[in-house]
Amino acid sequence: MKSLPERREAQMRAGMDGMLVVRAELCERLEHLQLLSRSRQGADYSSRVASIRQMAAAYGLTPVARLAEAMERAIAETGPRSCTAGLYVDRLYDAIGCGRTDEAASEALLASVKIQTRM
Repeated sequence: MKSLPERREAQMRAGMDGMLVVRAELCERLEHLQLLSRSRQGADYSSRVASIRQMAAAYGLTPVARLAEAMERAIAETGPRSCTAGLYVDRLYDAIGCGRTDEAASEALLASVKIQTRM
């Protein structure tokens, strides 16, 4: 029988492995989103962004969820093939790979998009 610290370590490792799977799925969804944009088949672009937001929120990946939410607003204003949408995609990849899930990380990533759109 494993000791309590060994069991806790195994649980933590399983949780970390699970988050790697979630992050990989989010990256895959983001890749599909980029393909939709390039192929000019953007009919369900917004729903794909919403699915990324929902999955990220369900797993506590706040920066990803907040960026996807902001991207949904940008798409509603400018369309899926806008330059701004491309900036959001880049920041979403950053957010998916980021180890931080707090509001400060969300704000920093959102600010980076805002700065680039003003240049």
